[in-house]
Amino acid sequence: MKDEAIVCFYKEVCQKLEGDYKIILEPGRSLSGDWIEYDSVKWELEKPLKEVVDSLLKDSTLDFEDKLLTVYKYICLNYVYDDNVLFFFKKDNSDPENVKYIAVDWYGRIVDKTWIVNRQKHNRRVCYEFARFYATAINMLLEGNDKLEAFMLGDKENLHYVVGLTGDDYSAVLDLDDFNSIKDLTRLKLGLTLKGIRILRDDSGRLQAAIDKFNLGRLEELPEVEKAKKEFRGIDNIKYFEKVIDILKSHGIDSQGFFEYMKAIVEAEEIETERAWKEINGDGEKRYMRSFTFNFDAKDYLLDSIEKKLSVISVNDANSKAFIRESDKIDYPYYGG
Repeated sequence: MKDEAIVCFYKEVCQKLEGDYKIILEPGRSLSGDWIEYDSVKWELEKPLKEVVDSLLKDSTLDFEDKLLTVYKYICLNYVYDDNVLFFFKKDNSDPENVKYIAVDWYGRIVDKTWIVNRQKHNRRVCYEFARFYATAINMLLEGNDKLEAFMLGDKENLHYVVGLTGDDYSAVLDLDDFNSIKDLTRLKLGLTLKGIRILRDDSGRLQAAIDKFNLGRLEELPEVEKAKKEFRGIDNIKYFEKVIDILKSHGIDSQGFFEYMKAIVEAEEIETERAWKEINGDGEKRYMRSFTFNFDAKDYLLDSIEKKLSVISVNDANSKAFIRESDKIDYPYYGG
């Protein structure tokens, strides 16, 4: 695709999305600007995902948009979000009017061969990795069609990355792990509708039609959760939370999908939550995973996303060695992937 199309896409983003953005391209192009960044590694697909793409390339019965969503679904069903990266974010309080977090560059962005090899040992990935290999998969599916192109779109604070897709007929932002809501990484595992694709322009209507077809027959919410909500919400909220926990456990959802789902459920009741990190040691690997605490009816509760349970706790329990509250004050060098 010509560089002019990427320039037009960036203008669309600036007009329709809040915040400051940049576009990340694979090394080797000449487009420049203060909103352009080049990745530090060559874009390649992991073997299982490459096999999916290769299979789709041989399938002449599906339109490109259907193949696009097939890969989206595959990623959502087979990978989970690696929240360990968030443990290393540092809080910048230098400006009290603009407190912000600073991401580390070496976790999934600037990586070496050891990292790439070690990432094949598990299915945890961060947004930068998702965007990197999803954009690669999309461009492979285009088979040389220069009317469309996928690349990475990130905020200038380096906090989140997604896929940008643009062409003659449409442009869109594809975000399967939006950390401001229940991710499609979780929603699709539960059989729910896809919500992470934001269309900026769709002159042909093809992309919207493909999304509508994909979502056909899918629900916005689990029926069991809707039932629990009607039965207990506002009457016995703790019972309501416990019911949802049991429902999610019955669906075998991963710990981070469990965390974000329950966080959304609790915060929907206008209850403030506070993150609590739990240290995990396994297979010679040390990492941290999110849980959260909250206060309700004069009691403190801990939602343990690893154990998938809700417990009444004391202040001492919440501050025990098992859980860490202020990870931004801790320096821990995590290497290897």
